[in-house]
Amino acid sequence: MSSDLGALLSATFYERGDAHLVELIHQRDGGARRHLSALGVTCYDAEGAPLASPAVDPRQEMLDVGALARAVDNAPERMMVVFDARYDPAVFPYRPHHYGYLHRESSTTPALYYAVNAVLGGVPDRIGATNINNFETYVFLGRPLAERYSLLLGCLSRFAPAEAQVFAYYGDERTMREVVLPPRTHTVVPLPAEAGGRRLARVELKSLFRLAAYVVGRREPGGELVLFDHLFTYFK
Repeated sequence: MSSDLGALLSATFYERGDAHLVELIHQRDGGARRHLSALGVTCYDAEGAPLASPAVDPRQEMLDVGALARAVDNAPERMMVVFDARYDPAVFPYRPHHYGYLHRESSTTPALYYAVNAVLGGVPDRIGATNINNFETYVFLGRPLAERYSLLLGCLSRFAPAEAQVFAYYGDERTMREVVLPPRTHTVVPLPAEAGGRRLARVELKSLFRLAAYVVGRREPGGELVLFDHLFTYFK
């Protein structure tokens, strides 16, 4: 494979019962058909065991993640799906972007449209770093949006575990939870919608490693998805 190719490592999560499509190529060109040079897709369980690495045509624009997951024998309730893309920088000068369409299979509401979280590797941003240097945050709407919130976290590192701190803010009150993720594992961090009579206002994630991270909101009863979005980086 040419060393001139660019690389993009991204990840999302699939849950049983979801209709989940990923737009591999978001950019459009009326004069030429753009496509990735290569694409590897691997599904992992929560303990980091690879479940499947299906062959995917890098020239396609849409990928049915649900169909891939249903083909996995004894598939767990939730899987982390990792996209390892190679692309020509002359074709994608700003790197390709993956976007997803997600809702429950039985849902009659429009699908949520979200940007697939680009992780770009599993190494610290600088050698010899001693401080937590990845800081990401998500600010919630002032009005209630969901009855059940959570934070999906995935570690794409091949060899080193990732330590993270998750802070949830309720007005001027703050809770903190520490999370350790071995390589290729993922977990769910519950985020109570209220604490001390105050609504969840913000969540922050601090980690030495760049993690795949999504805020999820569901209505009760039934678990209808109303929020699925990645956190935003403020500084490194």
